[in-house]
Amino acid sequence: MRNEKYILQRQIVTILLVTNLCLTSVLGNLPLVKRNRVAKEDVSRASQLQGNIQYGNQIGNLLGRPGEGYYLEVEIGTPPQKFNVLIDTGSSNLAVACKPTIEISTHFQTDKSSTYKGSGRSVTVPYTLGSWNGNLGEDVITISTIPDVSVTANIACIDKAEHFFMNDSNWQGILGLGYADIARPDSSVEPLFDTMVRLGQSKNIFSVQLCGLGYFSPNPNNTVGGSLILGGTAPEPYNGELFPTPIYKEWYYEVVIVDIEVADKSLDMDCKEYNFGKTIVDTGTTNLRLPYRVFNKIVQHIVQELQLNPEVVPPNAGFWSGEEVLCWKEGQVPYGVFPTVSLVLPANATASFKLVISPQQYLRPVGEENDNSPENDCFKFGISSLDSGSVIGAIVMEGFYVVFDRENKEVKFANSTCRPLDPDTVRSHIQGYMKYTGDYNDCAYKKVETDNKTLTIVGYVLAGICGVCILPLFVLLLQWQCRKCPCRKLKRSNSDFKDLMEGSS
Repeated sequence: MRNEKYILQRQIVTILLVTNLCLTSVLGNLPLVKRNRVAKEDVSRASQLQGNIQYGNQIGNLLGRPGEGYYLEVEIGTPPQKFNVLIDTGSSNLAVACKPTIEISTHFQTDKSSTYKGSGRSVTVPYTLGSWNGNLGEDVITISTIPDVSVTANIACIDKAEHFFMNDSNWQGILGLGYADIARPDSSVEPLFDTMVRLGQSKNIFSVQLCGLGYFSPNPNNTVGGSLILGGTAPEPYNGELFPTPIYKEWYYEVVIVDIEVADKSLDMDCKEYNFGKTIVDTGTTNLRLPYRVFNKIVQHIVQELQLNPEVVPPNAGFWSGEEVLCWKEGQVPYGVFPTVSLVLPANATASFKLVISPQQYLRPVGEENDNSPENDCFKFGISSLDSGSVIGAIVMEGFYVVFDRENKEVKFANSTCRPLDPDTVRSHIQGYMKYTGDYNDCAYKKVETDNKTLTIVGYVLAGICGVCILPLFVLLLQWQCRKCPCRKLKRSNSDFKDLMEGSS
């Protein structure tokens, strides 16, 4: 009897442990309820409005310096305070320095703006290199080149930054032009451009022309310049046809690369490798950045092409890694021996086109402070590796006019009218259309995500399993209680007495 009771107790303890594990699993997998979620307003109506923006006024509104990005002048607050903000399609927050630092010449003084309102929320934004943190608020924002358009929008006051601002870069903040899904700390922080669209101040489209060091700037007051056209496209920055590629996912401007070529020869890699992580179009990144395996394959193919010319000694490993510069005597850069690099993008289910990037584009000129001697032209390799996907950065975009057509969910490319300093320069250009027989969706990186509906089903299944686990427990408990029942003991006593009486007779 003692052994039977001991075994019963062990069975109960075991079932209790299994039940606890089942319940923990159910609770851990049931979908979480999002609280205080801010509903997104429907912005499609704004895309149908003509808006008040005069596109011609925005030609040449971007300034910049080599390797330091392109910036736009904005006015913030009442009365307005002027600042330059880096344009960045790889983030979504408008942020400006609100404290003095040694790297910048001016900062936003919130106490001098009668329309500034703080929200009491803090925010931190990390980038591939650098980060900043500060506090969220809102104020009146005006783009200097479209003064008739002012909106009250979200703004972050930067209190602390690490490896973000650059000495004498002449910009004091950043204008994120990405989707609200990547806004920090969450998507309830509406980006400036989204606010303009929602209020009918702009169509849901903008376009960018970047003219790097090898071109005449559309802004005559700066070495490097370009145009950010909010609300549409303008005829001046491009010629020829606009070639569209679908936006695969609306957070960053994520697109899909279906092939990469060097000297018109495919790398012959699985197209998923080109997009491993994601592929985005980002004005805030200088280089063309690619996953490690793809980067190494490109370098291998470029070296093979250079070795075809016996008079050329391929650069050493330090150049390819971006740690060293490569210099030639002024005016004697052998652009002709370096091959083109092409990104093949899908236009639709049956056609594709190439962004043909010339050596003048990916051999990135560096400032004079990096020159070995003043009579030399020195360059860095404008293609680099990345562990989180591919980035079509400024060195690519400087060869093209790029339209972010959010209304039609497309990024469009056209040949740029940026005029090269050297008339003999081989221009980056678009080649297309070409027949495409694959499914570009198969090339995209797909992160496995479990939605709430799936989690709910899993939760119910686990609950059912737990029910099956718990049922034996109840049976055993019932049996145990029955064994302890006084009436059972009385019945057993009466039976024993009857046996005893029968035995004695």
